[in-house]
Amino acid sequence: MPRTVLRGYRWGGASVESDQGVEPAARLTARFACSRGHVFTVPFAADAEPPPHWSCRQHGLEDCARIPELADDSTGDLGIKPRRTHLDMLHERRSAADLETLLAEALTAIRRQGGPRPGCVHVGDRTYSFSYDS
Repeated sequence: MPRTVLRGYRWGGASVESDQGVEPAARLTARFACSRGHVFTVPFAADAEPPPHWSCRQHGLEDCARIPELADDSTGDLGIKPRRTHLDMLHERRSAADLETLLAEALTAIRRQGGPRPGCVHVGDRTYSFSYDS
């Protein structure tokens, strides 16, 4: 067989079989508590029985105990904090009245500049400059 027939095909590369219509196997997630204080999860096949102990990947400790699942899952995940946005962090540092004052000063400075594309904004004793790329 000539070598030109196999040109562009990698031996042992990606599968030529399509992933369309294929569903992954059902899984369950078991939670384990490390003796150093953190909780981690390990996925298992749905029909497998998770072991009572597992080794911690982070610390390498053996014998991390499995946390039993709650029958009533209405409490949700208590360990997850909501994501803090930039606005949340801004509200932690300044009051709403301070933010309104800063916004009014910035808008006044922008309007004072005039024109559709100002290149410099004066807010209080500071000057902020920027440029537009056209």
